[in-house]
Amino acid sequence: MLDGHAAVPGPGDALARDTFVNKAESRVWGELLELGARRSFDRNDMLIVAGTPSDHVLLIEHGLVKVLLPGEGRDLVVGFYGPGELMGEQGVLFSEARSATVVAHTPGTATRVPGHLFRHYVERNPAVLGALYGILRERLRKADQRQQSLVGQDVPTRVARQLLAWSETLGTRTADGVTISGLSRKDLAQCIGAGETTVDAVLKDLTAHGLVRTHWRKYVLPSPRRLLDHITNQAK
Repeated sequence: MLDGHAAVPGPGDALARDTFVNKAESRVWGELLELGARRSFDRNDMLIVAGTPSDHVLLIEHGLVKVLLPGEGRDLVVGFYGPGELMGEQGVLFSEARSATVVAHTPGTATRVPGHLFRHYVERNPAVLGALYGILRERLRKADQRQQSLVGQDVPTRVARQLLAWSETLGTRTADGVTISGLSRKDLAQCIGAGETTVDAVLKDLTAHGLVRTHWRKYVLPSPRRLLDHITNQAK
């Protein structure tokens, strides 16, 4: 689809404090959109495939995508990303093959910018490197946290912390609290490396404490602060 570009994603789309659009100027986002072609995608569409040449970057305008790392027997879900995110930049900038696969988790739209145009833009606008470095640093930090949590935290703590992380990057503020939409219990289980039955039991306990409300592919956190305080107290 090559119709007009969408507006810069804002707080109404997601809280998204650490997305590319919030680290770079809105001018940068708009200029990059002009370099590419806007296309729609459906759930489960393969947007980037591990091992293939890095010939473009993606600017996610609407919808949700997930990043998978090749694993032994099954791919590992390492994150979900929504409006305002830049995907595939590392392979393009360093002329490396794709290290991960990006799959559409929900229908949406993204602008595809050819790799050579993206590199030329960065060369002409070196200040953008600061935003790109910020993205890389944040993703590496989250990867380290994820690895540490898999080793050193129990399942209830991992569930709560994953919900809190999603509330910051994908949540929307509503009268009921912070709502996280489009993610299932299976998605939650895959992200924290636990079984769905165990995750379901944890969610029931959090619901009983009034810390989480669950719906089909949706979670509501009435007060993220209360949830954080709860797991902090549990750890004492």
